Amino acid sequence: MADLLGFTTISIISLITLIVARRWPEISKILIVALIIRVFILLIGHYVIPLPGSAADALEFEKKAWELGQNGFFDLLGNFDFGPFIFFSWLQAILYSLFGRSILMGQSISLLFGIGTIFFAWKLASILWDGRVAKKVGWTITLFPSMILYSVSFLREAYISFFLLLALYGMVSWIKNDDYKSITLSLIAFAVAALFHGPMIIGAIILMIFIFTIYLKKLFKSLINLHINLKNLTIFLLCITIIGLYVSNKISIPYLGTFENSISIDFLFEKMINASKGDASWPEWTIAKSGIEMLYKAPVRSIYFVFSPFPWDITKPAHFLGFLDSLLYYYLVFLILRNLKVIWRDPALRIILIILLSYIFVFGFGVGNFGTALRHKSKFASMFILLAAPLIKRLILKKNVF
Repeated sequence: MADLLGFTTISIISLITLIVARRWPEISKILIVALIIRVFILLIGHYVIPLPGSAADALEFEKKAWELGQNGFFDLLGNFDFGPFIFFSWLQAILYSLFGRSILMGQSISLLFGIGTIFFAWKLASILWDGRVAKKVGWTITLFPSMILYSVSFLREAYISFFLLLALYGMVSWIKNDDYKSITLSLIAFAVAALFHGPMIIGAIILMIFIFTIYLKKLFKSLINLHINLKNLTIFLLCITIIGLYVSNKISIPYLGTFENSISIDFLFEKMINASKGDASWPEWTIAKSGIEMLYKAPVRSIYFVFSPFPWDITKPAHFLGFLDSLLYYYLVFLILRNLKVIWRDPALRIILIILLSYIFVFGFGVGNFGTALRHKSKFASMFILLAAPLIKRLILKKNVF
């Protein structure tokens, strides 16, 4: 029965993918190849060889989903929890409560969000760059190893990547078209991503600061002209209210806590120490012991987050897989640096870069081993790819694939 549920879900997701591919023929080949690769890896991992990352957290998420869902749908509704670790399992438990337990079904839902991430990355790249570059983005995400892995796993990464892309899509649409509805879409998508993992709300905070500065200028100009734009005033007041509530510790963010916690040296020390566990942990010297050390070790930890493991960190065969993944980030960062002037001149690309750097900085404190870093930075792989996209070399599987 469990396998039947899983294959039924895969069939439904395949049908959805084919419908989208037919509706947008420009990306049809990309979506179909992505689907084939991911279904193949999904089935190999489920029936033949366990995939990296399919134990530990994945097993805990699945176990919790079954605990929540086995008493039925209506009992589940009464156990709703906004906690980032529970929320993901709670969503999976909805399916369990309705249809029964099936790990393959749960993994297949990640597949749906993985395909959705490719679609929205392509759409976003079409706005930021052009159709040719957008196809490169689609192909790169389709073939990116860690994004393949986590789009067929019982983990949160595919969900977070999808809602992060949706948030960026809304943000860029607002910047390009000054569309009020797009801001709402972006902030809601950031909030949903934060339900899966609290630090994702950092993107919303950066966006609100950006909105605040833009509408402050507009409001100032309207006052000079003795004409107040009600929409500009409303957005300005909304942003200043939310920012004010957070700074005054009235809002607590899962994982980060209140504003006071997030800037507390002791709180950050505790995060670093708790994160530095296991045989894949970063060197002990990367843990700051004082406020002064934090000033110069914060950039070091950010570098470790993006590029670890380094060759000298490899002590077992499993670490080599992480090293191969890190090589892709070396390449993407190199292209971003080459493209930095172009990125900085474009407001939409500039804010994406600032949000990405903010995430890297925050996760540099919260992550302490390269096994965990590999999983967490896959959330942001699409952002790296979008910024580097014009300079990514074409992969010639067949003439004019890109």
